[in-house]
Amino acid sequence: MADVVSEETGVQRSAKPEDGAFIRPKAKDIVVNQKRFGLAYFVLAIAVGVAVGLAIVLIGRGSTHHTVTNQGFKPKQSGELGAKEIAHHVGIKYRQENGSPIAAVVGQRPNFQGQPLAFYLIRPHDAQDPKKDIAIFTVGDGIMYTMCGFGRNCATETTETTADAQLLKREALELTMTTFKSDSDVQTVTTLLPPLQQGTLAIIFKRSDLSAWIKRPLSALLSNPGTIKAGQVGNDEAQQIDSIEAGSLYTYDPVVGPDGNPYLRLDPIG
Repeated sequence: MADVVSEETGVQRSAKPEDGAFIRPKAKDIVVNQKRFGLAYFVLAIAVGVAVGLAIVLIGRGSTHHTVTNQGFKPKQSGELGAKEIAHHVGIKYRQENGSPIAAVVGQRPNFQGQPLAFYLIRPHDAQDPKKDIAIFTVGDGIMYTMCGFGRNCATETTETTADAQLLKREALELTMTTFKSDSDVQTVTTLLPPLQQGTLAIIFKRSDLSAWIKRPLSALLSNPGTIKAGQVGNDEAQQIDSIEAGSLYTYDPVVGPDGNPYLRLDPIG
């Protein structure tokens, strides 16, 4: 029997589990400490800025004629080290219309302030309804990719366009697919996009969400295996990406529970 927690009352009650990937820990483990929220968010922003600093230096602003493809690519290592290889390999392929990289990418284990993220809190669409409960998503053996644009506060360097947002969503899907295909132990992949007009967005997949695609070549999903710029994602491919990511797209903010453990609080989009 699983436990659920009412966001309105904080009261724990019993309920039948609906999904094996979701659990319901005790209320004291997930109640958000609102007084620490502002500080937690600020510290996360600093941590992200520091983490992507090295990646920005490594990627640089040039190499507009450098072409990279996924043909024959497989990280030499697994786990977090493999994720770092994937972040670099995929990150340098995605570029602004002028040829400069659209974002730096850091691959690592899901963490906040250096503490592992074991759970995410998924709020119901109607968060005002006291009868609706927060779902607890278990991260398990996970990888997290953090994207940081070259503009202020990790936003994209130029004025955001629909083409930019679509390119970043495509990049998130390629990072996820490459990770699942190359490391069978990874069960979840989280990608934190640069700040967009929709807010701070996270795209989160369980391996089971993409099981049908993992068995197929990446080219069956993403037609262009090489360097791609904003505006070059075709309409059919864009629609397919949106369809696959539907249900996996969230706005997020970090919270710290009274037990001192960090969580990402997620609000589903769509």
